[in-house]
Amino acid sequence: MSDKWLITSNGQLLFFCLLCVSILLVSCERRDLTYYEVSEITLTADWNDSGLDDKEQKYGATAVFYPRNGGEPKIFMMGDRSGDAVRLPMGVYDIIVFNRSFNDFSNIAFRGNSYETLEAYARKVETRVDKKTRVETRTIISSPDELAAATLKGFTVTEDMLGNYSQTTYGRTAPSRSSEETPDGLYHLHFVPKKLTREVSAVLHIEGLNNIRSATCRLGGVAESIFLATGKTSANTVTQEFTPSNPEFSPGSPFNGTLSCEFEIFGLNVIDNNNLHLDALLVDGKTEFEGDCTNVKITENDDGTGSVTLILEASTEKVPDVKPEGGAGSGFDVDVDGWGNEINTDIPIN
Repeated sequence: MSDKWLITSNGQLLFFCLLCVSILLVSCERRDLTYYEVSEITLTADWNDSGLDDKEQKYGATAVFYPRNGGEPKIFMMGDRSGDAVRLPMGVYDIIVFNRSFNDFSNIAFRGNSYETLEAYARKVETRVDKKTRVETRTIISSPDELAAATLKGFTVTEDMLGNYSQTTYGRTAPSRSSEETPDGLYHLHFVPKKLTREVSAVLHIEGLNNIRSATCRLGGVAESIFLATGKTSANTVTQEFTPSNPEFSPGSPFNGTLSCEFEIFGLNVIDNNNLHLDALLVDGKTEFEGDCTNVKITENDDGTGSVTLILEASTEKVPDVKPEGGAGSGFDVDVDGWGNEINTDIPIN
């Protein structure tokens, strides 16, 4: 009886030992397999020629790798937009790198599930109906944020690139030495993003500026979206709303001057004959003035660093004179520095 029990116990012990060894072997094999399934790639980006505002430095960037085999894109958040390390399995990838992340923009949203179709579009768009003509117009009511991107097509991770790291090298950023394998075994990709949105610097010449309390403009022929891979705008054309301010009265005149502002657009689908409409509330607090601007001109200004600004200039019809609400002056502060020197004159009293 005891011998039988001893044999049974030994058999169970042997089975248990074999089971443990099998688990260990499978675990080791799995670790080795995982280790060699991916390659570590160092990404660096030079944003100096992106044309982005300095405030963008506080944001990171996003790198999206689209496998050409049709799999799900691999998205990596770069907390430091100047560089980071990612791990990729074997395959061929088309890559897009852009500032911020998909959810960091206030006035931009994204759509499209492939390299060619990834599209940035205006988040805040309203459909409005003209009271007179009953024509519907789609209007961007908030200018898009600044957007810059860089691309690379056909980057290949081969089998001999797998496992080129250890636990101590993960997340390390390699120096920008080349686009090939670096001496320490890491692979490096370098990107130079360019700005996709366009800055518009608008100046409106207004006769009767002193009568305006506030103003809003709508520019026609604007693209609703842009494709990150190509930098081409979509065919959807909308109007875009902006709010000019910064009143400057002409030298020697307390009546005429300009309003100006800067804003971003995805681009212009209509280059010539752009319609520009002005809506203004006058200083009496009740009169609304509206009309199409004349002499609308849009030109490009290249600052020599790769940043191109669209210069928009236009004139308006004469704004009618109204009595200021409460007897006060214009809704805009008048700068009288250029009106000449004050002259004191005695007035005779009979």
